[in-house]
Amino acid sequence: MDENVGPSEMIVHLGPQHPMQPGPFRLNLRLRGETVVDAEIELGFIHKGIEKILESKTYLQGIPIVDRICYLTAMTNEEAYVGAVEKLADIEVPERSQYIRVILEELSRLQSHLLGMGEFGEFIGFVSMFMYTIKEREDILSLMDMVTGARVTHTFLKYGGVRGDLPEGFKERSAAVFAGLREQIADYRKLFNDDEIYKQRCFGVGILEAKTARDLGVSGPALRATGVAFDIRKDEPYLVYKDLDFKVCTATDGDIAARIEVRLDEMLEAMYIIEQCLDQMPSGPLFYEDSPYGVRTPVMRVPEGDVFHRVEDPRGEMGFYVVSDGSDKPHRVKIRGPVYPTMQALPPLITGTTVADVAAIAGSMDGCTSEADR
Repeated sequence: MDENVGPSEMIVHLGPQHPMQPGPFRLNLRLRGETVVDAEIELGFIHKGIEKILESKTYLQGIPIVDRICYLTAMTNEEAYVGAVEKLADIEVPERSQYIRVILEELSRLQSHLLGMGEFGEFIGFVSMFMYTIKEREDILSLMDMVTGARVTHTFLKYGGVRGDLPEGFKERSAAVFAGLREQIADYRKLFNDDEIYKQRCFGVGILEAKTARDLGVSGPALRATGVAFDIRKDEPYLVYKDLDFKVCTATDGDIAARIEVRLDEMLEAMYIIEQCLDQMPSGPLFYEDSPYGVRTPVMRVPEGDVFHRVEDPRGEMGFYVVSDGSDKPHRVKIRGPVYPTMQALPPLITGTTVADVAAIAGSMDGCTSEADR
């Protein structure tokens, strides 16, 4: 963005520390009065170095590292990384373990959407919405805790299976939590759509066109809100998603309200997926008996080769490109996360809007700076 401003213009920097967006990044706005005439996004304030860290760790040591790419998507990060290595090493996962993985990854989608919805509510002045969603999120985290022993970062997936089985009473507890959450989602929808301020600030504002989204590589709910029904769980099924009945949630308007609507619908579908898994999950082992990559494997060497594996995380396409040189550490790791392309869509979305719209539009995109700046 050219910082040479005219006499009626000014440059305003939002960030790198700003309540508009969790995580440090800077949004530079060129304003003419209250109108945004140009915008630029700056990342690079975190410097995690996750990819290089993974290259210095063994394959087993890498699993807890990928949890920390974005704590809201720890389970799907594990699935993308572990799934890539399983492809490289030709490791098969028993069906029961696949079902358990799906259950946990859909629970992860629920808690991520709940937190994102609450934060978005704060951005538009709906402060009480965060209190509502964070309460329901705690119930979802408690379900995950029952299985993994952790609430946020889990290190639960293992090559060829999972670390443990579902505990006794998990299905009954899930049913009780889901019954309450379905009622709450109906209330959220009513709270949003019946509110005049929400209608004025979110309908027809921040419209993302389908072509722009595809050109920038945007995926997940932000893409599906433009009418593009792309979901890796359907288009390139992994685990047991091909055996499950669920719909890809879409909207057509591409505005703030459409993005919120898609996430509300996805939460309902996530619960439906989990209930199917609990009903049709077969008995059987968590690891195949002849698997050389069980829970107690001290050293794991992966055959030479390279592979790209992607999954549908709560924000879109999360993919890992892993290169093996035959040792116990990956030679190269490259992560393709969903948030960096989504954040590149922010400048064209907010150009032409007003300063008051910026926080609402950014919040509706549900970014995670930690994941983009890895």
